[in-house]
Amino acid sequence: MQSGTYGLSYDISTPATEEDLPCGTVETYRQIALCLEHGHFIHLQKSDWIRENMDAITTYYTMLMLCTILPPGKLQSTVRGLKMHKIESHYYDISQDICLGGRYAIMLKGLTPSTLVPANVPGVEPPDNFLLPCYTRHSDAASNAANWKV
Repeated sequence: MQSGTYGLSYDISTPATEEDLPCGTVETYRQIALCLEHGHFIHLQKSDWIRENMDAITTYYTMLMLCTILPPGKLQSTVRGLKMHKIESHYYDISQDICLGGRYAIMLKGLTPSTLVPANVPGVEPPDNFLLPCYTRHSDAASNAANWKV
């Protein structure tokens, strides 16, 4: 089998099996992470994992090993998607370029929560009579101009 860089991604829906249960979704993701780390995969973000110098069969076997997370049957009853990807080039990852402060997002385009604005992006507090962005729930914190940059 061809050796190279392989990625795994998954989509699980756990609420139906975790209402009123201890450890909830966090424990499910922790169990998956432990299994993938044991397989020497590196966590990229959310449900994306990668391993370099790997072959397809071992990657596929690692996916099957996720069926052993506890409790038994947890993954099988909650999985919506589990995929393996052969990654030819990391050059197609533009995550850092499109993030605020990256090559394609060097300035704010509107009201942004101040905690999301990196130090290398200039921004000022909006005037006191500012309007909240669409889909923002009204609250004391949301109405406080000090919590926003523009």
